[in-house]
Amino acid sequence: MTTISNALIPVLALILVGFVIQRTNFLPPTFWPSAEKLTYFLLMPATLIHSLAGKQIGSLPWLKILLTVEGAVLASALLVTLWWIGNRHMSGPAFTSLFQGGVRFNTFVVLALAENLFGKDGLFLAAMGAGFMIILINVLCVSAFSLAVNSSKGIDFKRLLIDLLYNPLIIGCVIGVGLNATGLTLPLAIDGILALGGKAAFPVGLMAVGAAYRAENLMLHWHPLLVTSTVQFLCKPLIAWGLATYLGLSGMALSVVVLLFSAPTAPSAYILSRRMGGDHDSMAAIITVQTGLSFITLPLTIWLLR
Repeated sequence: MTTISNALIPVLALILVGFVIQRTNFLPPTFWPSAEKLTYFLLMPATLIHSLAGKQIGSLPWLKILLTVEGAVLASALLVTLWWIGNRHMSGPAFTSLFQGGVRFNTFVVLALAENLFGKDGLFLAAMGAGFMIILINVLCVSAFSLAVNSSKGIDFKRLLIDLLYNPLIIGCVIGVGLNATGLTLPLAIDGILALGGKAAFPVGLMAVGAAYRAENLMLHWHPLLVTSTVQFLCKPLIAWGLATYLGLSGMALSVVVLLFSAPTAPSAYILSRRMGGDHDSMAAIITVQTGLSFITLPLTIWLLR
Protein backbone atom coordinates (compact mmCIF):
# COMPACT_ATOMS: atom_id res chain seq x y z
CA MET A 1 0.00 0.00 0.00
CA THR A 2 2.88 2.36 0.71
CA THR A 3 4.25 1.89 -2.79
CA ILE A 4 0.89 2.73 -4.35
CA SER A 5 0.40 5.73 -2.05
CA ASN A 6 3.84 7.05 -2.94
CA ALA A 7 2.92 6.90 -6.62
CA LEU A 8 -0.59 8.35 -6.34
CA ILE A 9 -0.35 10.98 -3.58
CA PRO A 10 1.81 13.35 -5.70
CA VAL A 11 -0.81 13.12 -8.48
CA LEU A 12 -3.70 14.03 -6.19
CA ALA A 13 -1.60 16.67 -4.40
CA LEU A 14 -0.84 18.53 -7.64
CA ILE A 15 -4.51 18.41 -8.66
CA LEU A 16 -5.31 19.94 -5.26
CA VAL A 17 -2.65 22.64 -5.75
CA GLY A 18 -4.24 23.66 -9.05
CA PHE A 19 -7.67 23.70 -7.41
CA VAL A 20 -6.46 25.96 -4.58
CA ILE A 21 -4.59 28.31 -6.94
CA GLN A 22 -7.69 28.77 -9.06
CA ARG A 23 -10.05 29.30 -6.10
CA THR A 24 -7.76 31.79 -4.34
CA ASN A 25 -6.98 33.76 -7.52
CA PHE A 26 -3.28 33.39 -6.77
CA LEU A 27 -2.74 33.48 -10.53
CA PRO A 28 -4.89 35.32 -13.08
CA PRO A 29 -7.47 33.20 -14.94
CA THR A 30 -5.60 33.84 -18.20
CA PHE A 31 -2.68 31.76 -16.90
CA TRP A 32 -4.40 28.40 -17.35
CA PRO A 33 -5.12 28.55 -21.11
CA SER A 34 -1.48 29.55 -21.65
CA ALA A 35 -0.26 26.71 -19.42
CA GLU A 36 -2.44 24.22 -21.30
CA LYS A 37 -1.10 25.44 -24.65
CA LEU A 38 2.50 25.17 -23.42
CA THR A 39 1.90 21.62 -22.18
CA TYR A 40 0.10 20.48 -25.32
CA PHE A 41 2.49 21.88 -27.92
CA LEU A 42 5.87 21.64 -26.18
CA LEU A 43 6.08 19.79 -22.86
CA MET A 44 4.10 16.63 -23.69
CA PRO A 45 5.84 16.10 -27.08
CA ALA A 46 9.19 16.57 -25.32
CA THR A 47 8.48 13.87 -22.76
CA LEU A 48 7.18 11.49 -25.46
CA ILE A 49 10.33 11.87 -27.58
CA HIS A 50 12.56 11.41 -24.54
CA SER A 51 10.72 8.32 -23.27
CA LEU A 52 10.46 6.55 -26.64
CA ALA A 53 13.88 7.25 -28.17
CA GLY A 54 16.86 5.05 -27.36
CA LYS A 55 15.05 2.14 -25.70
CA GLN A 56 16.82 -1.17 -26.37
CA ILE A 57 14.39 -4.10 -26.30
CA GLY A 58 17.01 -6.80 -26.88
CA SER A 59 15.81 -10.35 -26.19
CA LEU A 60 12.74 -9.35 -24.19
CA PRO A 61 9.36 -10.85 -25.25
CA TRP A 62 8.60 -7.58 -27.04
CA LEU A 63 6.35 -9.09 -29.71
CA LYS A 64 4.05 -10.74 -27.15
CA ILE A 65 3.95 -7.51 -25.14
CA LEU A 66 3.22 -5.53 -28.32
CA LEU A 67 0.35 -7.81 -29.33
CA THR A 68 -1.08 -7.83 -25.81
CA VAL A 69 -1.08 -4.09 -25.20
CA GLU A 70 -2.25 -3.12 -28.68
CA GLY A 71 -5.01 -5.72 -28.57
CA ALA A 72 -6.18 -4.55 -25.14
CA VAL A 73 -6.17 -0.89 -26.24
CA LEU A 74 -8.25 -1.69 -29.32
CA ALA A 75 -10.64 -3.81 -27.24
CA SER A 76 -11.18 -1.02 -24.71
CA ALA A 77 -11.72 1.54 -27.51
CA LEU A 78 -14.28 -0.78 -29.12
CA LEU A 79 -16.00 -1.31 -25.77
CA VAL A 80 -16.62 2.39 -25.05
CA THR A 81 -17.56 3.07 -28.68
CA LEU A 82 -20.18 0.30 -28.66
CA TRP A 83 -21.56 1.71 -25.42
CA TRP A 84 -21.90 5.14 -27.05
CA ILE A 85 -23.61 3.67 -30.12
CA GLY A 86 -26.17 2.13 -27.78
CA ASN A 87 -26.56 5.40 -25.82
CA ARG A 88 -26.59 8.10 -28.48
CA HIS A 89 -28.25 10.61 -26.15
CA MET A 90 -24.69 11.44 -25.06
CA SER A 91 -23.23 14.32 -27.05
CA GLY A 92 -20.08 14.02 -29.15
CA PRO A 93 -17.92 16.15 -26.82
CA ALA A 94 -19.11 14.12 -23.82
CA PHE A 95 -18.26 10.90 -25.67
CA THR A 96 -14.66 12.08 -26.12
CA SER A 97 -14.34 12.25 -22.33
CA LEU A 98 -15.84 8.78 -22.06
CA PHE A 99 -13.41 7.55 -24.72
CA GLN A 100 -10.30 9.03 -23.15
CA GLY A 101 -11.41 7.97 -19.68
CA GLY A 102 -11.66 4.37 -20.86
CA VAL A 103 -8.62 4.21 -23.14
CA ARG A 104 -5.83 6.42 -21.76
CA PHE A 105 -3.61 5.50 -18.80
CA ASN A 106 -1.45 7.49 -16.38
CA THR A 107 2.13 6.76 -17.46
CA PHE A 108 3.55 8.39 -14.34
CA VAL A 109 1.66 6.07 -11.99
CA VAL A 110 2.50 2.92 -13.98
CA LEU A 111 6.22 3.65 -14.24
CA ALA A 112 6.47 4.54 -10.56
CA LEU A 113 4.67 1.36 -9.50
CA ALA A 114 6.68 -0.85 -11.87
CA GLU A 115 9.98 0.48 -10.55
CA ASN A 116 8.94 0.21 -6.90
CA LEU A 117 7.54 -3.29 -7.29
CA PHE A 118 10.01 -4.88 -9.74
CA GLY A 119 13.07 -2.61 -9.85
CA LYS A 120 14.86 -1.46 -13.01
CA ASP A 121 13.78 -4.50 -15.02
CA GLY A 122 10.13 -3.80 -14.25
CA LEU A 123 10.57 -0.13 -15.11
CA PHE A 124 12.11 -1.02 -18.46
CA LEU A 125 9.28 -3.44 -19.31
CA ALA A 126 6.69 -0.85 -18.34
CA ALA A 127 8.39 1.83 -20.44
CA MET A 128 8.52 -0.53 -23.41
CA GLY A 129 4.85 -1.47 -23.08
CA ALA A 130 3.86 2.16 -22.64
CA GLY A 131 5.86 3.09 -25.72
CA PHE A 132 3.97 0.52 -27.80
CA MET A 133 0.65 1.94 -26.57
CA ILE A 134 1.24 5.67 -26.82
CA ILE A 135 1.05 6.13 -30.60
CA LEU A 136 -2.04 3.95 -30.99
CA ILE A 137 -3.82 5.64 -28.08
CA ASN A 138 -3.13 9.13 -29.40
CA VAL A 139 -4.23 8.20 -32.92
CA LEU A 140 -7.46 6.71 -31.53
CA CYS A 141 -8.16 9.69 -29.26
CA VAL A 142 -7.50 12.33 -31.92
CA SER A 143 -9.69 10.33 -34.32
CA ALA A 144 -12.46 10.19 -31.71
CA PHE A 145 -12.39 13.98 -31.37
CA SER A 146 -12.38 14.57 -35.12
CA LEU A 147 -15.27 12.17 -35.70
CA ALA A 148 -17.43 12.74 -32.61
CA VAL A 149 -17.19 16.48 -32.03
CA ASN A 150 -18.29 17.22 -35.60
CA SER A 151 -20.44 14.12 -36.08
CA SER A 152 -23.52 16.20 -36.95
CA LYS A 153 -21.73 17.46 -40.06
CA GLY A 154 -20.77 13.99 -41.25
CA ILE A 155 -17.33 12.43 -41.32
CA ASP A 156 -14.73 14.81 -42.73
CA PHE A 157 -11.83 12.50 -43.59
CA LYS A 158 -9.69 15.40 -44.79
CA ARG A 159 -10.12 17.11 -41.42
CA LEU A 160 -9.35 13.84 -39.64
CA LEU A 161 -6.14 13.37 -41.63
CA ILE A 162 -5.04 16.94 -40.89
CA ASP A 163 -5.78 16.48 -37.17
CA LEU A 164 -3.66 13.31 -37.12
CA LEU A 165 -0.75 14.72 -39.12
CA TYR A 166 -0.50 17.96 -37.16
CA ASN A 167 -1.26 16.68 -33.66
CA PRO A 168 1.83 17.47 -31.51
CA LEU A 169 1.41 14.35 -29.35
CA ILE A 170 1.40 12.07 -32.38
CA ILE A 171 4.34 13.97 -33.90
CA GLY A 172 6.29 13.45 -30.65
CA CYS A 173 5.50 9.73 -30.70
CA VAL A 174 6.53 9.33 -34.35
CA ILE A 175 9.84 11.13 -33.76
CA GLY A 176 10.60 9.02 -30.68
CA VAL A 177 9.75 5.72 -32.35
CA GLY A 178 11.59 6.76 -35.51
CA LEU A 179 14.76 7.45 -33.55
CA ASN A 180 14.39 4.12 -31.78
CA ALA A 181 13.78 2.15 -34.98
CA THR A 182 16.75 3.68 -36.81
CA GLY A 183 19.08 3.20 -33.85
CA LEU A 184 19.94 6.89 -33.76
CA THR A 185 20.64 8.46 -30.39
CA LEU A 186 20.03 12.04 -29.44
CA PRO A 187 23.01 14.18 -28.40
CA LEU A 188 23.23 14.27 -24.62
CA ALA A 189 22.49 17.98 -24.53
CA ILE A 190 19.33 17.61 -26.65
CA ASP A 191 18.17 14.59 -24.65
CA GLY A 192 18.76 16.55 -21.46
CA ILE A 193 16.67 19.46 -22.74
CA LEU A 194 13.81 17.11 -23.64
CA ALA A 195 14.02 15.31 -20.30
CA LEU A 196 14.04 18.55 -18.33
CA GLY A 197 11.19 20.06 -20.34
CA GLY A 198 9.19 16.86 -20.19
CA LYS A 199 9.38 16.77 -16.39
CA ALA A 200 7.25 19.92 -16.32
CA ALA A 201 4.47 18.30 -18.36
CA PHE A 202 3.04 16.24 -15.49
CA PRO A 203 2.85 18.93 -12.78
CA VAL A 204 1.53 21.62 -15.12
CA GLY A 205 -1.03 19.24 -16.62
CA LEU A 206 -2.19 18.02 -13.20
CA MET A 207 -2.55 21.54 -11.83
CA ALA A 208 -4.61 22.48 -14.91
CA VAL A 209 -6.93 19.56 -14.09
CA GLY A 210 -7.33 20.85 -10.54
CA ALA A 211 -8.00 24.39 -11.76
CA ALA A 212 -10.84 23.12 -13.94
CA TYR A 213 -12.35 20.86 -11.27
CA ARG A 214 -15.83 21.65 -9.96
CA ALA A 215 -17.34 19.61 -7.12
CA GLU A 216 -20.79 19.79 -8.71
CA ASN A 217 -19.41 18.00 -11.76
CA LEU A 218 -19.35 14.71 -9.83
CA MET A 219 -23.14 14.51 -9.80
CA LEU A 220 -23.57 16.16 -13.17
CA HIS A 221 -21.27 13.63 -14.88
CA TRP A 222 -22.02 10.53 -12.80
CA HIS A 223 -22.87 8.43 -15.89
CA PRO A 224 -19.50 8.76 -17.70
CA LEU A 225 -17.77 8.47 -14.32
CA LEU A 226 -19.45 5.10 -13.70
CA VAL A 227 -18.85 3.77 -17.22
CA THR A 228 -15.20 4.85 -17.50
CA SER A 229 -14.31 3.59 -14.03
CA THR A 230 -15.85 0.19 -14.80
CA VAL A 231 -13.94 -0.06 -18.08
CA GLN A 232 -10.69 1.26 -16.62
CA PHE A 233 -10.53 -0.77 -13.42
CA LEU A 234 -12.42 -3.96 -14.30
CA CYS A 235 -12.72 -4.61 -18.04
CA LYS A 236 -9.26 -3.49 -19.17
CA PRO A 237 -7.22 -5.46 -16.58
CA LEU A 238 -9.24 -8.59 -17.35
CA ILE A 239 -8.78 -8.15 -21.11
CA ALA A 240 -5.04 -7.56 -20.68
CA TRP A 241 -4.67 -10.57 -18.39
CA GLY A 242 -6.59 -12.79 -20.81
CA LEU A 243 -4.54 -11.72 -23.85
CA ALA A 244 -1.23 -11.95 -22.00
CA THR A 245 -2.02 -15.41 -20.66
CA TYR A 246 -3.17 -16.61 -24.09
CA LEU A 247 0.05 -15.36 -25.71
CA GLY A 248 2.21 -17.02 -23.06
CA LEU A 249 3.40 -14.07 -20.97
CA SER A 250 4.09 -14.91 -17.34
CA GLY A 251 5.86 -13.65 -14.24
CA MET A 252 7.01 -10.05 -14.17
CA ALA A 253 6.08 -9.39 -17.82
CA LEU A 254 2.47 -10.48 -17.16
CA SER A 255 2.24 -8.37 -14.01
CA VAL A 256 3.61 -5.25 -15.71
CA VAL A 257 1.23 -5.60 -18.65
CA VAL A 258 -1.78 -5.88 -16.33
CA LEU A 259 -0.54 -2.85 -14.34
CA LEU A 260 -0.47 -0.83 -17.57
CA PHE A 261 -4.20 -1.40 -17.88
CA SER A 262 -5.05 -0.89 -14.20
CA ALA A 263 -3.95 2.73 -13.81
CA PRO A 264 -6.29 5.75 -13.81
CA THR A 265 -6.61 7.84 -16.97
CA ALA A 266 -3.93 10.36 -17.90
CA PRO A 267 -3.86 14.10 -17.07
CA SER A 268 -2.98 14.76 -20.72
CA ALA A 269 -6.57 13.75 -21.53
CA TYR A 270 -7.74 17.07 -20.08
CA ILE A 271 -5.30 19.11 -22.18
CA LEU A 272 -6.40 17.32 -25.37
CA SER A 273 -10.03 17.85 -24.44
CA ARG A 274 -9.48 21.59 -24.01
CA ARG A 275 -7.57 21.93 -27.27
CA MET A 276 -9.92 19.88 -29.48
CA GLY A 277 -13.35 20.95 -28.30
CA GLY A 278 -14.22 18.14 -25.90
CA ASP A 279 -16.22 18.25 -22.68
CA HIS A 280 -13.32 19.29 -20.46
CA ASP A 281 -15.50 19.62 -17.34
CA SER A 282 -16.43 15.93 -17.41
CA MET A 283 -12.82 15.06 -18.32
CA ALA A 284 -11.52 16.86 -15.21
CA ALA A 285 -14.05 15.01 -13.05
CA ILE A 286 -13.12 11.63 -14.57
CA ILE A 287 -9.38 12.17 -14.01
CA THR A 288 -9.88 13.23 -10.40
CA VAL A 289 -12.32 10.45 -9.47
CA GLN A 290 -10.34 7.70 -11.19
CA THR A 291 -7.15 8.82 -9.45
CA GLY A 292 -8.92 8.63 -6.09
CA LEU A 293 -10.50 5.24 -6.85
CA SER A 294 -7.13 3.79 -7.83
CA PHE A 295 -6.10 3.90 -4.16
CA ILE A 296 -8.62 1.06 -3.74
CA THR A 297 -8.40 -0.76 -7.07
CA LEU A 298 -4.60 -0.88 -7.52
CA PRO A 299 -3.85 -2.65 -4.19
CA LEU A 300 -6.54 -5.21 -5.06
CA THR A 301 -5.08 -5.75 -8.55
CA ILE A 302 -1.55 -6.19 -7.21
CA TRP A 303 -2.78 -8.62 -4.53
CA LEU A 304 -4.58 -10.70 -7.19
CA LEU A 305 -1.48 -10.74 -9.40
CA ARG A 306 0.63 -12.05 -6.55
